[in-house]
Amino acid sequence: MTFLQPLALYGLPLALLPVIIHLLNLLRHRSQPWAATRFLLQARRSSSKLSRLKRWLTLLLRVLALLGLIFALSRPMTGGDSLFSFSSGAPEAIALILDRSASMETKTGEGAASKRELALKALENFAKPWTESRIILVDSALREPVILSDLSTLADPAMERYLGSTETAADIPATLATTLDWLEENGVATAEIVIASDMQESNWKPEGSEDIFRRIKKILAVKEGSWRTRILALEGEASTNSSLLGENLLRRSEKLDLLAHIQRRPIADLPLRITANLDGVQSELTAEFKGESFLWRSSVPLPESKNQGWLSLSLPPDLCLGDNSWYFAYGSANRPQAAVRADLPMAGRILRAAAANEKGIPADALPSSNLNKEDLAGRTLIVLQGNPRTSQEAELLKSFVNEGGTLLCFPPSSKEGAAIDPIRWQPAERAPDSESSFRVNSWNENSGILANASDGTRLPLTELSTATRSIPLGTEPLAYFSDGKPFLSRKIMGKGAIYLFSTLPVEKWSGLDNGHILVPAIQRLLEETTATHSPARSLACGSSEFAEANEIECLDSQERKNPALHAGVYLIDGNVAAVNRPHEEDSPSLFPQKQAVDSLGNDFVSYLKTEALGNQSSRSEIWTVFLYLVLIFLLGESLLGLPGSVKKMKDLPS
Repeated sequence: MTFLQPLALYGLPLALLPVIIHLLNLLRHRSQPWAATRFLLQARRSSSKLSRLKRWLTLLLRVLALLGLIFALSRPMTGGDSLFSFSSGAPEAIALILDRSASMETKTGEGAASKRELALKALENFAKPWTESRIILVDSALREPVILSDLSTLADPAMERYLGSTETAADIPATLATTLDWLEENGVATAEIVIASDMQESNWKPEGSEDIFRRIKKILAVKEGSWRTRILALEGEASTNSSLLGENLLRRSEKLDLLAHIQRRPIADLPLRITANLDGVQSELTAEFKGESFLWRSSVPLPESKNQGWLSLSLPPDLCLGDNSWYFAYGSANRPQAAVRADLPMAGRILRAAAANEKGIPADALPSSNLNKEDLAGRTLIVLQGNPRTSQEAELLKSFVNEGGTLLCFPPSSKEGAAIDPIRWQPAERAPDSESSFRVNSWNENSGILANASDGTRLPLTELSTATRSIPLGTEPLAYFSDGKPFLSRKIMGKGAIYLFSTLPVEKWSGLDNGHILVPAIQRLLEETTATHSPARSLACGSSEFAEANEIECLDSQERKNPALHAGVYLIDGNVAAVNRPHEEDSPSLFPQKQAVDSLGNDFVSYLKTEALGNQSSRSEIWTVFLYLVLIFLLGESLLGLPGSVKKMKDLPS
């Protein structure tokens, strides 16, 4: 229990006044004998015990009445950290930190409010008793401290920019650090800080924010409790929810091939209806699947040819609206220019055919002499079998990748040439015999250039026989041989990437020359480079890239939307951009209570459940209770002071 007017508690000694007056009255008594004394003494002896008890009870009720009046004047309030917190008066400032990430739009039951709405109500109830305190609101999406004139501002539609729903992720440590900096810059002496969050681990960023957490601990320790932080955890999950996460969209000449990951709870066998909106024209798609999780593939026909456009997918409404939609942007169907250079002529012919365009025209052949910038101009995919001729050529190819190009490498057939730092090829390794050839047994079947076909058919990697291999070093494995060595690797460099196969598409090395694996892999790389170099983009909601845009127009809705806060499709400086919630918002992992408190410092941080602040009675003034007690005590004192019935005295001598 805390007190909004703790100075009134200095009046507690006044409760002793009835005792002092009683003692003073005793000093006034004087003995005066008279004729009827013996009769009075006899009557006094008959009622001395009862009268003494009544006198003490009357005195006690008078003391309690004064105590109750003093407590009522001190304006006691429930919800403090201890039973009597004499120093916990109204803080100078109350800082309300609101998590506005996409996951905060979850509802825990039918007709229930979202976690964000519950958080706003709980924060309002927390701050309501402290009418003298300044109220500062800091939301996770904008991280701009806003001073509220009064709590009714939280219901003002004009505050939608700071309080409304978003499809962003949150950075709670950074938001708290911003709040503490504001309090320090404005010289706030005492402050109550409340963080309302659903405790999603990705928004608390325990990994990567260690320096910020240490800084927060240090600041709170220096304030020695004058700044207190409370974590309000809005726990619970939606009992019924379906989520949609877009994986990929490929532009064909007359259709769009899409890949999306769908989850639903509880598990059901019924088909799921999906609303598709293609450039403003709605249609309905059906996802037939059983179980809880499914990788859904579908196609949407393109009625007319466009250089760029958009597609949105929406699930039926449920208890979590934040994960029901996904947006795609598509560009031109024209293939980028690919080129091949190979040390082995046979490998060169096979690779050029595998990299052919939609019309069947093989990829260009690069000159066997040293490459220059003109040879790579306009190229987006280079297929290289062998090492670069010189170190200058290696640096040229490295620059090509850093600037956004894709390089597909196959092992050299000799040790001649230079290397693209930091990649190195191990010496060629031959299998003992045909029956002991190297076999591929592990790869990602859901995404990447070795993923299953659109109808779910697996690439025949397990049937591939590899007699000779050369393993690249300094790369990230994507597919493995049965002995754990990589079959396919990747190295991200700058804006581009290098893919490396560990064997050659020639008969003496492997069965890649039959095209069943090589052709789909290279064609998918071509599609990836199409998406990479398309004017259409895919961005995360809240991305800093929007700050540099000169002109932004929303395409999927007539409502005024901001790509820094809301997912959708936007025309940004003339290019179509699909803006979606960050992938980490679909992670169900929660930040444990103990770890959250430890991260901010145990001494001045407390952890609260939703009910601790959401119930107004748990954080409200209770001076009226003491006022009622005063009335009860005074009534009891009055009843004790009423005269009793006069007992007739019999057999008294005349």
